[in-house]
Amino acid sequence: MIQTLLTIFPSMLLGAQLFITLILVRGEICPGQRGRLHKALPTLVILWLAVASLRIEAFMVVFAIFYFFSQVRTGKTRDAGPIWILYLANGLALAFVGIQIGEQSNSAFSLALLANVAFSGAVFTQLLLVIARSRLQAFHRILPVTGVVSGMVMALTVLGFVYGLTDEALKAILPTLLTSLALMITGIVIWCWHLFMDKEVSKGQLGVALGVILISMTSYAGLANL
Repeated sequence: MIQTLLTIFPSMLLGAQLFITLILVRGEICPGQRGRLHKALPTLVILWLAVASLRIEAFMVVFAIFYFFSQVRTGKTRDAGPIWILYLANGLALAFVGIQIGEQSNSAFSLALLANVAFSGAVFTQLLLVIARSRLQAFHRILPVTGVVSGMVMALTVLGFVYGLTDEALKAILPTLLTSLALMITGIVIWCWHLFMDKEVSKGQLGVALGVILISMTSYAGLANL
């Protein structure tokens, strides 16, 4: 299960890198928020190191993000630092995920990995923003909406996967498939709960949502090995 989870991380991390890059480059953030977002980068490095335990190519992304982190300030700063290095890290992560997508035996799983860039990538980014005490309220609404849309795409990939199965194969995996879908929906509801209740989002809420979504994705991805 751990190995399957680690195969989910790259697409999630790619999504987070893309969102964070967009915020750092285009977001109207104050010097304090910029520094706190820079502090979140080691989390990406640690998770990419975990991925590197499976595939050594992930070290290239680790080095790029770590070098960018070493060149920027984590206190109040208006200095964007060498953004081109962050672009390089994004390109390397994109190539890594592209290789993963190409290695999938079923097009449904390839599309699921692609959708996961926006799906778990968005909720992970929002968690990092809350930890960084970001006041970018627009992103706290845009990211959950992104999750809902990408979750719908994910559900369509499940239908595409089921379509090509025999009755016997479908009966064998149906409990796992339904559990994965139920967890996916539960994760989205938890993620969007602050929008329903018109409250501020919390770290605990997003942490639980991310955990449920990752379990759902791991369960679904495990079917690719059957």
